[in-house]
Amino acid sequence: MDGSFVAVMPQRRLLGALVVLALLAGAQPGCRRSPSEAERRQAAERQRALESCRRYRGDLPQRLQRFTAERQALLALRAETYRPIPGPKPLDPEEQSRLTIYDQQSEQEQYDQALAAWQEREQLRRAAWAVRQRERLRSAEASFGRAAAALRQVSPALLDDGAMPATRPEEVARYLSCSPEAFR
Repeated sequence: MDGSFVAVMPQRRLLGALVVLALLAGAQPGCRRSPSEAERRQAAERQRALESCRRYRGDLPQRLQRFTAERQALLALRAETYRPIPGPKPLDPEEQSRLTIYDQQSEQEQYDQALAAWQEREQLRRAAWAVRQRERLRSAEASFGRAAAALRQVSPALLDDGAMPATRPEEVARYLSCSPEAFR
């Protein structure tokens, strides 16, 4: 055997042992590894959320209050129904029986005219109410949309994705506390 081969052999063994130790050290629990791309993105997102929280910290309670008020106003408006005014009082059969036939017919005609006039007024009143109601709903929906957009500006996570968004209490609490621990 060549003497240079014998000298290289211990070096190779030493190098191999170092590689094995390095691999084992990397597999040891508690050993730091570099974060994956997804972990880096999540960390960056958490950092952005914390910065947003700090930026809007003083403003968030007012935004939440406005959102809640606008949501309640819209829900109440959607629950409203038209209430007609009372119509003419129906004829009393007992009272009618005491009248002559001519008087009965006369009172029946007066009642029918009053009922027709009331129905016509109610039809106009209901149509006017429907127009006002649609305008009030449009305005309330726009106000609610602006209040929701103001909260989403802080963080989209503050609201759920429903047709009528509501706040997510756990996210609201996290943003109101604005502590770094809440964003880990």
